[in-house]
Amino acid sequence: MSRWLAWGDFAYTLPERIGNASVQDRNDASARKAADAAGFAFKQRLRNGFQPWAASFTAENDDGQEDAFAAYPIVRGWRRI
Repeated sequence: MSRWLAWGDFAYTLPERIGNASVQDRNDASARKAADAAGFAFKQRLRNGFQPWAASFTAENDDGQEDAFAAYPIVRGWRRI
């Protein structure tokens, strides 16, 4: 089983599932740190009127998972850990 960190701009659109991955923690602190480290600028996005989210996902099968995150329109970044 793999764990993924993902982030995006609109909290109300955070899905329960993306590809093979299911959301595990909707407010994951390590996902937020990864987003900030990747240049997502969480605090600045809040000031600019976005409602950013950072969550952790788990997946039993990683086949095509990066493509699934890339194809999902609200996901701005992800990282497998």
